[in-house]
This record gives sequence, structure tokens and C-alpha cells, in this order.
Amino acid sequence: MINTQNKEAAQQIMHEAEITRQHARYKIPAKIEIDGKEYKLIDWSVSGCAIENLPQKYCENNICRKAKVIFKFDDFITIVDNISLDFICKQRPGVEAKMIGARFQNLNGAQLAIFNQIITAYLNGDILTEDDIIHAVTKQITYPKKIEKKVDRKKTDKLLILIYFTIFTLVSFLLFVAYQRLFVVQTLNAYVDTNLTAIRSPYPSYIKLSDGLKEGDKVDINDTVALAYFIGGGIQPIHALVKGTVYKLNVLDKQFRNTAEPICMIVPEDATTFIVAHIEHKNFKKLSIGDWANVRLADASSIQAQIIDIKPAEVISSEHTKVLENIYNQARNYDTVILRPSKPLPNEFLNSAVFVTIDTLWQYK
Repeated sequence: MINTQNKEAAQQIMHEAEITRQHARYKIPAKIEIDGKEYKLIDWSVSGCAIENLPQKYCENNICRKAKVIFKFDDFITIVDNISLDFICKQRPGVEAKMIGARFQNLNGAQLAIFNQIITAYLNGDILTEDDIIHAVTKQITYPKKIEKKVDRKKTDKLLILIYFTIFTLVSFLLFVAYQRLFVVQTLNAYVDTNLTAIRSPYPSYIKLSDGLKEGDKVDINDTVALAYFIGGGIQPIHALVKGTVYKLNVLDKQFRNTAEPICMIVPEDATTFIVAHIEHKNFKKLSIGDWANVRLADASSIQAQIIDIKPAEVISSEHTKVLENIYNQARNYDTVILRPSKPLPNEFLNSAVFVTIDTLWQYK
């Protein structure tokens, strides 16, 4: 039985002894469409075909044509489109003259897949379906491999550096803010002060300043700084009470002054400058006598100063016993801190505002 089937299948294959023949020809029913007209194929293979009743003009001009090979099955039609044909017009013994040969040129993968699927099904005696054709074609479809984008290492490194730098900057800023809030006490409400001696008018009188007296002059004890001309008559010299430097003249020449009103202010020779700072009471517990502070002066230079006294806001009893009640009283949410500079300050800094920073964790030495 097997020998009989093989013999019947062999009868469907036409083998030729020609050297140029590379593929077996099959008598599988098919048609070919050339220039819009259909012709019957006598036999065909994956390399070429024999066409029946094709006009001789295709032989004479030695031209190539595009064609469609059409396979009609029971319930569907398969068309292999866009096939390039090279015609072979050679008379072969035992072949009718009205048949012309043609070679398939440069078949692509999908075209070859369809031809091979049809031939395989024919030889195996299988019933060909649309799914078989689709499967054969899709197996030949290749999709371009996804090319993974190569990461630009330099750009990545730069981006990482930028991210790390941003994080570092943000963390540093937050730590700095936290440190400032927890350990650093600052105030702009501070000034340079010293012990001044006031020379006052003894009675209501007109004051005549000594000739040539001006701010910055040196005076000694009992030096005459002015003459007082009383309203009822009489003159009294006004003497310096200390040896030092005239800091400020409080009157103009021949100006009237009442009893005890200041005529001039003298900085004693042995006076030392100090800094008065008003600190918010919430920072009171952070400070201790002996702590060092950084002080920025009016000329933008900086010096160190040490806390020598801390005075809380005045108590009620002190305020009510003042000669002039409620004058020059201190705000209750501020405490007074007295600081001694590490070096004496010139008189020109007196009464100038300064900026005080006290780092309670990291102390200056």
C-alpha cells in the first residue's frame, strides 16, 4: 500500500535531467496573472513555472514582468503578489510550442513560505486552510529587535551629581536653620556704651562755653569748661569733674540751661567701653555669664565680646519707684545682656548700633 502511494505521488513530480533544473516541478493547479490577464500554469516550483498560451511577444522583447500567482482552494483564494518574472523562450522536446517558461526572480521570505506550505500540504495529502497560509507567512515576518537605548554615562553621572548636590544643599540648609534656632542667639537691638560723666548747669543761667572747647578735646579735673551767667546777675565758672575727653556738647554758646540740665558729656580717662544688648526673654536660659559673642561693628569689622552681666526686665517695684515713672522702662519680653569687648573701642563707636551673635554651642576662645 505504501509503495503504491509513493508511486502515485512520484507521478505528480516531473524530474528533468537538465543541468539548470534545481527544483522539482509540481502539477499543482494554479493560475498566473500578467498585465491584467490570467494564464494557466502547466507546472511550477519555487524557482519558476511553465505558462500556457502566453503570447510570444514576451519572448521577443526579452522583458521582465510583475505577476501574481493565484491558488484557488475550496473556500478561499491565495494570491502571491508582486513576483518578478524572467521569461525563457526555449523549445524543449516533447513540449507543446504554446507553453512558455518563466523564472521567479528574488522571491522574498513570505512568498517562499506560501509556496513551500502549498507544496508540503500537496505532497502530504493534507487539506490546506487559510490558517495554514497565515501561519506560514507570519513565521517569516521578523520584527526589528528593540534597541535598548544606551545610557549616556556622562550625562547620568552629571545628573546624579546634580541630584546629590541638591539633596546635600537642602539637608545642609535645614540643618543650618535648625542649628540657628536651637543654639544661636542674635540681636540687632544692641549698641556700644561707656560710663559718661555729665557736666550740668548749677542754676537757671545762660551758658558761655570756654573759648575753643569742642568735642574730642582733652580736659583735666577742675578745668573750666564754661561760665554760667545767672538771670539775676552773677557769674559762676563750671569745672570738669573728671579727667577725660569731651564726648558731646549739649548746648550752644550763650544758650539758656535750667538747673541740672547737661552742658557737656565727658568720657573719663579710665572708662571702658561695653556693649548693651537686648535679648528676647525666650533665649534667657541659653545664655550664661562668661559666654563669648561675635559683634559686628558699624564699620563692618567684627570683634569678640564676653558676657559679664545678664539683667532681666525690671520688676514692678523698681518701675514704680523711679523719679519719672514709666519713662525709659524696658519691654518685659527682653532681657539686658552686658558684654565686654576683647579690646577697647574708640569713642567714635559710642552709641552706634552693633549686631550681636552668640553661639551657645561653639564658643569663641
